[in-house]
Amino acid sequence: MKSPTDALSIPRKLRGSVRRPSSNLIPALLLLPGDRRSDALLFGAWCRLVDDIADDRSLEVTQKQKALGAWLLALQNENDPEGELPKDFDAIIRRRHLDPALLCEIVRGMIMDTERNRYATFADLEIYCRRVASAVGLLSARIFGAQGKSVECYAEKLGIALQLTNILRDVAEDAAMGRIYLPLEDLARFGVREGEVLGSIPSPQMTHLLNHQAERADSYFAKAELAWSEMTANQRRLMRPARFMSAIYRDLLLQMHRDRYDVFSARYRVSTIHKILILIRVMSARN
Repeated sequence: MKSPTDALSIPRKLRGSVRRPSSNLIPALLLLPGDRRSDALLFGAWCRLVDDIADDRSLEVTQKQKALGAWLLALQNENDPEGELPKDFDAIIRRRHLDPALLCEIVRGMIMDTERNRYATFADLEIYCRRVASAVGLLSARIFGAQGKSVECYAEKLGIALQLTNILRDVAEDAAMGRIYLPLEDLARFGVREGEVLGSIPSPQMTHLLNHQAERADSYFAKAELAWSEMTANQRRLMRPARFMSAIYRDLLLQMHRDRYDVFSARYRVSTIHKILILIRVMSARN
């Protein structure tokens, strides 16, 4: 049986050592050819691994930071025998020419989750979103085989939009862990106290606050759409998995808006049937 320390150590092989990526990612990757799909799944599993370290309630903060720090050392190619990357993950980095600096940014985003549970301003929160979401999008685009300024802009803006939607959907779940990702400047603007968020207490002021966050997410979806319109047909074809994710999360945002952001009592999701319909629509779209 593995000790807690062993469980936090970097595995020699990533495949098979971590649980599968999210259910939203699996159908999106059906849009990729087999070799790229396999690499994208393994990259998704790595993202889940480092995220799980940051969110594990059974671990001390120092344990989380030590484990995530080991990943940083390995990605930075430090001369540390304890910090060698899993062979299959290292192979993907080399094969797909993934930028280690972006991989490090993802880990730094997870470290932010261990260091702070409040964000004073949206500018602060945006740094977090770029690390845990935009960096993932940029690296995913490389795995998909898509390149170019419009592709990078799409990945960056869409990443922020997806993360802001996640934050809105997970307000109650995050509050249960003592975390508030809604910027404190926005709480003050709409007259909402931290205790109301942590206590999942609905109010007209809370609804206005959450609507403001939804509008911010929607503005980033709009920026991503502008980048999408500037892509070539081939770039759009290669970025279809991201297009699928965009459709899923825009649906979540619309559900919350229709319910007037009932995020404290409802758990929003997209049904399997609706995901299949979205997948068919993305697959059949000419652009």
